Amino acid sequence: MMNLKEHLKMLALLVLAMPMIFAACSDDDNPSDDPDTPTQIEEGVFVYNTGNEGFNIDGSLSFIDVQTNQVTNDAFRSANDGRSLGATVQDGVVLGENLYIGVSTSETVEVVNKNRLVSVAQILLKDEQATMPRDVVTDGEYVYVSMWSGYVSRIDPATNTIDKTVKVGPNPEEMAISGGYLYVVNSDGNNWQANYANGLSVSKVSLTTFEEEKKIPVGLNPTKIVADASGNLIVLCMGDYTEANPASLWKINSSSDEASEMGIQATIIALRGNSLYTINAPFGSTEVSYIVYNTVTGAVENENFVSTPVDSAAGLAVHPESGNIYITSYHLKGGYADYSTASYVNAYASDGTLTDTYEVGVGAVYMSFLD
Repeated sequence: MMNLKEHLKMLALLVLAMPMIFAACSDDDNPSDDPDTPTQIEEGVFVYNTGNEGFNIDGSLSFIDVQTNQVTNDAFRSANDGRSLGATVQDGVVLGENLYIGVSTSETVEVVNKNRLVSVAQILLKDEQATMPRDVVTDGEYVYVSMWSGYVSRIDPATNTIDKTVKVGPNPEEMAISGGYLYVVNSDGNNWQANYANGLSVSKVSLTTFEEEKKIPVGLNPTKIVADASGNLIVLCMGDYTEANPASLWKINSSSDEASEMGIQATIIALRGNSLYTINAPFGSTEVSYIVYNTVTGAVENENFVSTPVDSAAGLAVHPESGNIYITSYHLKGGYADYSTASYVNAYASDGTLTDTYEVGVGAVYMSFLD
């Protein structure tokens, strides 16, 4: 059934969010959470909370301040006179002085000052510009937003407006940039009853012409993609959430566009250089692994990269310089992930030692860094 098979992938489409404020929950000597947004934030982790549409819970933004070791929840609302960020908050990226946040069900891209979180612009999506924003990335010049309706839009930061849109495959998810191209995974997620038959590809879009040059065949139900330091693209294909077709990793050589299966199973990935951090938590299984692979050789670099696992992992981020690791997780209720209450983030040192745990908003999945 879709509400079971698609729980991990389609949760963001089922969610809409109510503002909630939670205190930092870590070591006893940590300072307590301040419900007011900091006047100025400088360094830390943005946490994008999808919320939960079924429970009328709006999405929200949390910020983990690494200088004060505090978390601020519902930070956008606090900085913007009580206005909700919207329904189904997805992802965000910093470019220049601003943070760009995709809000899927509300059909907006919210642009806020990265240090004060005050709204600078709200881009209201129109039919001709595609709808339902998902992933948000930047090449340092423009911001790119994948749209569940089958497009990728480009935002000009000089005007904070969409200036170009390109059609890709059905239900695109994550994107990565390598060698002057934007690579977009086409999940065909709405076509799950036909086993995602029209997906199975990665669109290669020229950043110069902003046109799709080709579709590169990959595995079943591609949802995530990252670019390593050697120019390879690593694609996570989620399969159909059964033992017969489990999630698997594919590698695309960006110079030849040749794709091959890596023989590695994973359900969540993050990249640092040529080190691929993977969490494998197959749907319905209690067996979870935390393994780091070398993307060039495929060799295992670390068989267990965290000292303390989370309850139900949802997202993973690794700081590119420090190597510090952050994992978002749902709490458990009756042995199952609870999608209607606050999530949490475990923070680890680069050696995998647990350093802190922070209570954040409902449905925390994606994270990005403010440096």
